[in-house]
Amino acid sequence: MGRLIDRERRARAKEAKQQRMKDIREEAVRSFVKLPYVEITLDALGRRAGVKKGVASMYFGTKEELFLELLRDELDAWYGELERKLGAQRARLSDARLARVVSTTLADRPALCRFLSLAPVVLEQNMEIMAADRFHRWQRDRMTTVGAELEKRSRGMKQGQGLRLLHLVQLMTAAFHGYSDPRGSLAFNLYDPDFADFRIDLEQEIAALVRRTLADWGA
Repeated sequence: MGRLIDRERRARAKEAKQQRMKDIREEAVRSFVKLPYVEITLDALGRRAGVKKGVASMYFGTKEELFLELLRDELDAWYGELERKLGAQRARLSDARLARVVSTTLADRPALCRFLSLAPVVLEQNMEIMAADRFHRWQRDRMTTVGAELEKRSRGMKQGQGLRLLHLVQLMTAAFHGYSDPRGSLAFNLYDPDFADFRIDLEQEIAALVRRTLADWGA
């Protein structure tokens, strides 16, 4: 009887731990999207998630480690959606159609766009080198697989160009996201009519980048 009770207690404790981690991760996504990165701490995330002080640090170590874990999840979801949409096509796609698939699936993921804009800074801070290396190797392997699907569905892409295209799209998202979804003093200026020309539509810019890149490669 005692062993059965112990097993039940361990099962409840494991379930409770998984729920706490889930709550912290969900709060972290909201916070990384809405708040300045420098203002976020693990203790604050844990407090907003309703867990005791220090618990978030026990589970995730640093906020950079947690960020990297969430970025991987967001990227994996996007890569998976691209694979499904491309795999459902029965014929090769025009450059314009391929550009729409890439741009719309990314623009529909505002959290991922925000994460990509933060990644260059986050990966420079308080990040264990082997954790960053594992992430980059995982990302390269996933992009290679998705890139091969892009090449298969394109009318003119060559081997290796699918991965390169995904890399360019993610770099552009990181660079342009702040001007498509401005925050702080940047928002103050960009919402001023005098600066209207500085604002961009990220989805349109990504689609244009894909079309131009494919056209250049085809030429």
